[in-house]
Amino acid sequence: MLNAAIYERTQIIIGDEGVNRLRNINVFLAGVGGVGGHCAEALVRGGVGSITICDHDVVSATNKNRQLVAMDSTIGKSKVSVLAQRLQDINCHCRVTALEALLLPEDMEDILTRQCYDYVVDCIDSVECKVALLSTAALLGLRTYASCGAGGRVDPSLVKIGDIFETMNDALARCCRNELRKRGIGPGVITAVHSSELGTAPLEPQRQEAGGRDRAINGTVSYMPPLFGLLLASAVLRHAVDPAKMDREEKRKLKKAKKQASANSKHKGR
Repeated sequence: MLNAAIYERTQIIIGDEGVNRLRNINVFLAGVGGVGGHCAEALVRGGVGSITICDHDVVSATNKNRQLVAMDSTIGKSKVSVLAQRLQDINCHCRVTALEALLLPEDMEDILTRQCYDYVVDCIDSVECKVALLSTAALLGLRTYASCGAGGRVDPSLVKIGDIFETMNDALARCCRNELRKRGIGPGVITAVHSSELGTAPLEPQRQEAGGRDRAINGTVSYMPPLFGLLLASAVLRHAVDPAKMDREEKRKLKKAKKQASANSKHKGR
């Protein structure tokens, strides 16, 4: 058994080989809010060897109902700085890189090639930046995972892992699919956590401070963004431990989804 207490319980399930595989992976994670913060922590507790977390935002009081980094003592502080300190305190064997930056489409390739990443995890809620990250990662051949919309939803039983092209009732995912198609990216490339629940409509876009972007304000509950983040982490960790098995499983799910979509289309045409 590897000589570090943090790996002991995980090693019982996946063995030394699995633990070593996790310790050898490098993850890039964008967005450390309600979804991304919980995903990052689960990855680090799970034993990943290296992780880069990227976000430009600071903690606000309205983050406290769902975000790991949000406490009275952290309001106004950089989210990535707060989270990086927490992650390093959890697992000192993990190399944590904090990148405090607003991801812009023109910077994606440069950022994703600064290190040799094995996985890219997208927890961004801006369509333009999300699509740029996903498409760049996919075109670079990086294993890519995305969070679809957790806001406005309350039913955890309707959340699942699947291909981003098999999502439904998700405006964010729909916009991303349309843009990804324009870039030549189709099914079988990006794995997503998504919900089939019809979400509550957000408030109208609010004007942000200088340097930020206008954004619609989604309602959120405490447990949904963390659930999305934990499912994302599980997908990455399980794939890292047994890539061949997870690739087969994802292909099977996609084939089943395509078959169901075809059947639904034929039924509607009657």
